[in-house]
Amino acid sequence: MLLYPDSIGNLPAVAPRKTALITSYFGSRFHPEIIRGIGGSAQVSAITAGAIAALVDSGEYRSVVVDFEGMTPRDLNQLLTFTRAIADSVRAHGVSTVVIAVPAGDTAAYPAPLLLQPADLIMAVLYDQHWSDSPPGPIAAPDWVMRNLGTRVAEVGAARIIAAFPLYGYRWRKSAETEVISYDEARRLATMTNTPLSRDHASATLHALSPEGWEVWVTDRELLATLVRDARQLGVTTFALWRLGLEDSTVWDLIGR
Repeated sequence: MLLYPDSIGNLPAVAPRKTALITSYFGSRFHPEIIRGIGGSAQVSAITAGAIAALVDSGEYRSVVVDFEGMTPRDLNQLLTFTRAIADSVRAHGVSTVVIAVPAGDTAAYPAPLLLQPADLIMAVLYDQHWSDSPPGPIAAPDWVMRNLGTRVAEVGAARIIAAFPLYGYRWRKSAETEVISYDEARRLATMTNTPLSRDHASATLHALSPEGWEVWVTDRELLATLVRDARQLGVTTFALWRLGLEDSTVWDLIGR
């Protein structure tokens, strides 16, 4: 199923580098039960992978990111069977780079040395330290990022790792569901409610706490610069950002350098 139409893939500056995201995320969560079912059969894996490869080929993508989160160590054989089938099929359709996204700290369900057998690179997902269903807190504190990224570097070396960092924030609310919030939305909310948005020194993250019962943690350029600098100290030089449209616009000055 094609979930998100590609609205910019034909732009000349983007087309040679665009990447397809293959994910089990749908609705509001990942669906590991689907991957278990498909990966339990080599034949079903091959058929499904062929359909995926046809979609990738029709969009003229030359790299893919496979993001199947929520798996357990018991699911490893199914995960490997399906990801191997995907990698073989998309390469047969001209894809040059296969990336597998992994929860940064879960080396039991997502062992990088095994996943790099079908893949070219591992993308360590270094965000959602605190998430929509957790208590409020930073999304990617530098000490948490370094600890988890360091584990992945020790597994397979820095050259085969992409460090994925957040661009967004969350607003936790007592009387409603937690919502994803952009940097600009967080700034506007802080201004409109006269609630200070200040940096939490322990996590280097912008934070606001309202007497009305909501709490915001959000990524900005300064935090992202710290994360990139620290990752480079581990030897990691390739980065991904999630997700476009929610960022502090000044991060592009940082990326440009």
